[in-house]
Amino acid sequence: MRERVLQAARELAVEYGWQGVRLAELAARAQVSRPTVYKEFGDRAGIGEALIRRESEHFLTGIAAALARHPADMRAALSAAMSWTLTEAAANPLVRAMLRPARDGHADDLLAFLTTRPDPVFSGARTLLADWLSRQLPEAPREAVTDAVETLVRLTASHIVLPSANFHRSADRLAAAVLHIAGASR
Repeated sequence: MRERVLQAARELAVEYGWQGVRLAELAARAQVSRPTVYKEFGDRAGIGEALIRRESEHFLTGIAAALARHPADMRAALSAAMSWTLTEAAANPLVRAMLRPARDGHADDLLAFLTTRPDPVFSGARTLLADWLSRQLPEAPREAVTDAVETLVRLTASHIVLPSANFHRSADRLAAAVLHIAGASR
């Protein structure tokens, strides 16, 4: 039931933007009652947060897979992970729906989860990347790893909001910057 509600919320957000998602229509599309939706998620913001968490898990899984494809080359691994992230964000209909109002100068409550309450998205990315980078550079100072990861997460978010013409080039630049900040010589 939870997955059906989140899938329906995603579909409606893509169709109408989060502002256009109505709980009655969401419940009907998910084939559950409105009280069931409220009981499971609390309120509309709870649905939005659960939807963002679900989408974040998808991105984190893709990033981890891209990093794993290049075990002997940190720059290639980071570049692949960021390239996947930027490409997926550009193709992802929910991400596009979230960013469309912002690009048109309007607010969207779902975008607030990335800007004013970013913990579900950013903390997962920070943890994944810090763990990976720490394993790759066990001799690197913790502060350098933290700074590198923070830079990567924030710059990646910036590239998602304002994409460049060449995702792969941007991803390679991000990888180089992160390795420089972390003090990697390889």
